[in-house]
Parts: sequence; structure tokens; C-alpha cells
Amino acid sequence: MRSLSVSACVSAVLAAAAQGYAVPAAAQSYTGPAVADDAVQEVIVTATRRAQSVTDIPYNISAVGSADLQSSGVTDLQGLTHMVPGLVSPDLGARASSSNSALIIRGLNASSVNTQDQNIVAPLVSTYVDETPLFANLKMTDIERVEVLRGPQGTLYGSGSVGGTIRMIHTKPDFTATELDVSTRGSHTQNSGNLSGAADAILNIPLADNVAFRASGGYEHLGGFTDAVSQAVLGADRQPVLADPAEPLSSPGVFAKARGVDWSTTTYFRGALRWKANEALEVNASYQHQLEDSGGFSQVHPGSRYDQELYLPQPGTFRTDLGALDASLDVGFATVSSSSSYTRQTSSSSYDLTGLIESLSSYYGGYPRILSPIDLRTTDKAFTEEVRLVSKKSGPWDWVAGAYYSDRRQFMSQYEPLLGFASWAALPGSGSAPYGVPGAPPFATFDELITDYNGGIAPSANPAYPDLNFTMNRHVRFTDKALFSEVSYHLTDKWQVTGGARLFWQRYDEDLQQTLPWCGPLCSASGTDPSGLTAVTEGKGFHDHVLKFNTSYDIAPRTLLYATWSEGFRRGGVNALPTGGCVYCEPSSLLTYQPDKARNSEIGIKGSFGKGSSYTFTLYHIDWLKPQIEGFTVVGGFDFVANGEKARSQGIESELTLAVTSRAKVELGYSFTDAKLTESFVRGYDDLVGVAGDRLPGVSRQQGTVALDYTLPFGSQGAWHARIDASYRSDFWTALQHSALTQDLPGFLLLNTRLGYDTGPLRVEAFVENLTNQMAATTISPVPGPDHERALYVSRPRTVGIDLHYYFRKN
Repeated sequence: MRSLSVSACVSAVLAAAAQGYAVPAAAQSYTGPAVADDAVQEVIVTATRRAQSVTDIPYNISAVGSADLQSSGVTDLQGLTHMVPGLVSPDLGARASSSNSALIIRGLNASSVNTQDQNIVAPLVSTYVDETPLFANLKMTDIERVEVLRGPQGTLYGSGSVGGTIRMIHTKPDFTATELDVSTRGSHTQNSGNLSGAADAILNIPLADNVAFRASGGYEHLGGFTDAVSQAVLGADRQPVLADPAEPLSSPGVFAKARGVDWSTTTYFRGALRWKANEALEVNASYQHQLEDSGGFSQVHPGSRYDQELYLPQPGTFRTDLGALDASLDVGFATVSSSSSYTRQTSSSSYDLTGLIESLSSYYGGYPRILSPIDLRTTDKAFTEEVRLVSKKSGPWDWVAGAYYSDRRQFMSQYEPLLGFASWAALPGSGSAPYGVPGAPPFATFDELITDYNGGIAPSANPAYPDLNFTMNRHVRFTDKALFSEVSYHLTDKWQVTGGARLFWQRYDEDLQQTLPWCGPLCSASGTDPSGLTAVTEGKGFHDHVLKFNTSYDIAPRTLLYATWSEGFRRGGVNALPTGGCVYCEPSSLLTYQPDKARNSEIGIKGSFGKGSSYTFTLYHIDWLKPQIEGFTVVGGFDFVANGEKARSQGIESELTLAVTSRAKVELGYSFTDAKLTESFVRGYDDLVGVAGDRLPGVSRQQGTVALDYTLPFGSQGAWHARIDASYRSDFWTALQHSALTQDLPGFLLLNTRLGYDTGPLRVEAFVENLTNQMAATTISPVPGPDHERALYVSRPRTVGIDLHYYFRKN
């Protein structure tokens, strides 16, 4: 249906062209692969808050333009990691990649991957959608460029910019031309029983000489390639089907195979309105929406090919809405800019927690059909305002100054049932040996044990949700206020120095309520509440500053030598942990954790030569103080954040773009990263241990990328375009090396190819992704549990497909 819809759209456009709207060859401005005098287009970026060529910025920054994104077929952040050396992220599939950032730059990472819908720890790499700070793995449709800033960016980009910052910049509405850009693609993935497909469209309409509207949107379906080989069969009201209905007291459940459980669908739209009131004032308003549904994670049991052994499905639905209003005003000596945004992200999902409950089966009377999902609902809302003044060139001084405010509120509701337990707990014999809780006297039913022995609430007493075992409601508010500035002085035409600072005031508050109704007073903070209630209200404020110093010198024409010392920081916070006198409560000392800070020193050289060739080479060293580390508590298995002591990362980053001829270019990238703990620590209350010399998790020592592009003219207006690219990363640990759940995963090489014919308005392209069908394991599940819950997260197998594209422009 999607292909038919896009085909109909293309047919309509072609029909319109035949009626007098055909584009003259001189008016076509298709941005895809084509023969040009310069094989590489110079990319202009705004990372320093003023427009500059990427080769003129005295920092290590990678800029990926729209043409490179298009020719490589990259449509999301995960694909970007295969293009940019030193940028790493585990491939969690659509089910998890949209909820939490796991991006790593310069080896700064100390935790295993958390796949929950709301991560309790802030990311180490900040991400921006245009001027809005937001992590969302939005589809890169109608993207003008992506900027990857390496190293701490705390002065201009604030909290979370410890390893670096990624900015996704959309194409602005165009006042001069009507444009329509439509595409459709279909593909098949190895081990998938269903085809994948997508359709996209971009429309630009000038409404007046100084007003334009631009919209983009699309739909993508990915067929699942992993199979659940032992998924529990559930009947009405999520009750497990019994293998032996005649023995409900002791019968196990029924299990079956489910194919392609990690399928996903994504619908996305963005609309933007641009108004240039006069030469001084410009206003841009935009709204973006993305909705994602997924059947489960792209994970497999170690040792299997594409099979997972979890017992329950893990579907997820994620929605992102982003509204932004950006305005800039030329006031003569400077440009005043205001960036306002409101974001709302919601999710509804389920996780399989069966393994943890299995390890506690004696507390549930030896119930023989343990199946325990986590049903999760989350909302994350944020309002952000940033005002900046950027000087205009009129002398040796350049400066930027501004103020920042953000108010973020998160809500999480978690319900954990034990499926079928209510009906079993009412059966005669469920409360007697050997099904009784150790140490408890025998009862006729487990219901009676709960009420008479524990003093809790029996499952049958909650008719709306009789299988309910645990609940958690968590409300978080985080406010961030900051003043920032960077000032540059040009000592000569070739030599400049820059100093920067950011002052910030932050506040983190949390309200937490948890219940364990079957445990009753034993699990309550008061020791008397029959619902097993624990409640915590905790807050903490943080006030600090970060600094930056940079200098650069043009040692030769188009050759820049630079050095930087900079700081980055990440906010502290409050852990969602029960405290008090209950049997699973944690010490109050674990409730809060401190901010961490990185101090970075680097020196590099960059330049350009010939027509479209450029290079960058950087050496860096980062000291990381009080790194935040996620772990799990021993008693309750709750995830939390604690601070380590010290770590450091040092390495090499290099990139080379070489325009071999006007038809061919080569892109090479390489990074070497030596990241490890430099001071040991032991957190006895949670068994979190770090030993000096241990490698930081998720960090490969070596990473490399290579891409070859070639364009061959064919016919009067057409050209063949071929591309082959590869990305490599060496082995890495999935958690701190002394963690009980860590594993050293081998490195892997991923190879992609594309071949297409391009006439300007029309392009047909065939592609193969993961050509050698590598089973690339990118991390392992960090949740404690039995063997059947061990799961590796893997990249998509070999995928073969075709892409059809049509572009129309009329001035």
C-alpha cells in the first residue's frame, strides 16, 4: 500500500509536469550525486553560533551534509555512527533507540546500557534538534547537515555536553522556488519473514516574497528478524494457558514460537514556516511529530543466531512532539537571537521481568507459572528558552553571550503484575508446604498467608487488577538556569585566542511512591501499611561553573593549528529508591548522586587543499572526575546512580576527505581511544566495584570508517553513482570489568554498498546493507536474571533493497 501511494503521488507530479510545469534543466537543483567541478561541497556550520566553514572552526568538528547523508542512505543517529569516527552507540533497534541516548564520544562512558523508557542518568553527549536540546532518534528527513562537536562543550551547550554535542539542522523554507521531493524504498532483511518499506515526501511552497512554508513526512516499516522461541501463550485477560488444565495447582504454562518480534513502524511529520519581515528580523516556527511502534527488542540469546528466549513480548509505543519558535534581530553591533521550544515525549511499553521474580520464587509460594511483565507509562515535558547576542565583525573582538532556562518534568507509572497469580493463590493447597513461604506456618491458600501472616492485601481484594504485585509512581522536576559567554580576540590576521565560561544553577526534585500489596507491612516504610507503601520526597540543588580556553594560528594558507582546554559537566540527581525500615529499603546515603565533570586538553591541525579535499588530526586527554555509574541494588534489584572516583580518556582522532577527481572522492576516518578508571572504588551497599586500570565500558580502542564515491556520466543528462562504505570497531566491555554481568564482546566490520542511476529529477538506486551479514553484537542486557534472559543486542543482518526518488523544482 505504501508503494502504491507513493507511485500515485509520483504519477500526479509527472502528469503536472507534462501539463506545463516541467523544470528547465537550468532550474533543476537536485542535491544528490552528480558530476561537479568540486567533488566535495564545503559545509557551513553554526556550532560557534556564527556561520563558518567547518575548516575554519578551531575545534575538532565533523559536519555531514545532506548530499552525504543521501548518498549513504543514513536516516537516523545509529546510521551516523558508521560515518563519523569516534562516535559510538550500541544498536538497540527501534524498540530502545528512541527512548534513551547511549551515544559515546571520546570514550566517556562508565555504565552498561539502560533500555528503560526514561533513563535516570543524564546522557554524556548532548543532542540538539536545530536549537532545541532534545534526545529523540528522529528520522533525518530534510536535514541540511549534522554537526558533531567532539570534546566537552559545556560553555555554549551546557549540561550533558561532556563527551561532545550533536546538532541536527533542518533545511529552512525557501522563498524562491516550489519544490517537491518524494521517495519510496523496499527491502528484505535476512531471517525476516516480512518485507520492509518506507515512503517520504518534502514540499516547499513560497507564500510571498518573504514568507515560505516547508513540510516533510513519511512512514517506515521494518520487518522483524529475531524470533522468540519460548514465548508464553496467554489467554483472556493476560492469563497463562495451562499445559495441564486438570492440575492448576502445579501445571506449568504453555510456550510457543513467535517470528519477527522486533518489527517496528514509524510515522513522522515536520512543518516549518519562515518569515523575513525585513533585512533585520527573521522568524522561524516549526512543529515536529514522530510516532513509533515496536514489537520488541533486537536481541538474541548468546550462542544462537537470531533467537531470543524471553518468555513475554516487549512491545513499545513512543511519541515525540516538538514545537519551536526561533527569531533573530540585527541590532547593528550584534545579532539578538531567541530560541523557544516545548517538547513532549510519551511512551507506553512492556518489559519482561520474569527472571528477577523467578529468582525470588520462594516468596511467591513456589508459584509454577511465573510470568511477570513491567507495564510502563512515561511522560517527559520540557520548556526551554535561550537568548543570545552574537557580535558582528567590526574589529579584533568577537563575542557571544546569552542566558539559558529549562524546566523539565518527568512522570513514570510502573505496574508489575504476576500473571495468573490471583486465581492460583485462591486454590486450596496453594498456601501449604511445599508451596508456603519458608518459615511461615501452612495455610489453606496463599491468599490466607498474605492476609493472616503478612498482613497484606490479597490478590482477590483488587478486582480491577488482581494480579498486581508492585507499583511505582515517580515524578521528577529539573530546572536549569545559566549565563554563558565566549570572547575571541584576534591578535593578528592569523592568530586568535578565545575564552569562555558558563555559570549555572540547577535544581533536581523527586517524589516517589512504591507499593508491594502482597508483602504488606513487612515491605512498608512505616511497618504498618497493608499496601507495602514506601514514599520518598527528595531534592538537591547544584551551582557551579565551567571554563574554556582556545587558541589557533594559521601556520600556512588553509592550514590551521589549534589547542583547546575545556570543561564539561553533567547534572547530579536523586535515585528512585525506597528508604525506611522495609525489608528491601536502601540506605538514605544512596538517594542522591553528585554532578561529574570532565577536563579536556587537546591539540590539532586541520586544513584543506585542492578542490574539495580536507583533513583533521587531533590529540586529546580528558580527566573525568566523579564519573556517574549506573548499577542495581542487591536487595530489590532497583537501578540507581552512584559516583565513582576518577577516570581518564586519551587518544587520536583523524579524518581525511580526498577529491581524487571531479568524479571520485575518498573519505577516511580513524580514532584510537584509551579510556580507563584511574582510581579504584567500592560501593559496599550495592556491590558496585571499579578497579584502577579497568577499561571503560562500551568503548572500543580502535574505530575506523572508509567510504568511496564514484560518479560516471551516462547519456545526455544522466549519471551512474556508486558508493561503498565500511565501519570497524574493535572489542569492548559491556560494563565495568569487575561487574558480575560484564562481557568482552568482539569487534566487527560492517560493509554497505549502493549503486544508482541519476537523471536529476529521477533516481533509481539499489543497496545492500551489512553486505557480509555480520552478526554484530553491540551490548548485552544489564538486568540480573537467569540464563534464559541473557540477551545480546545485535545490528540488523544483511538487507537488500531498492530506492526510488523523484525531485521537482519550479522557480
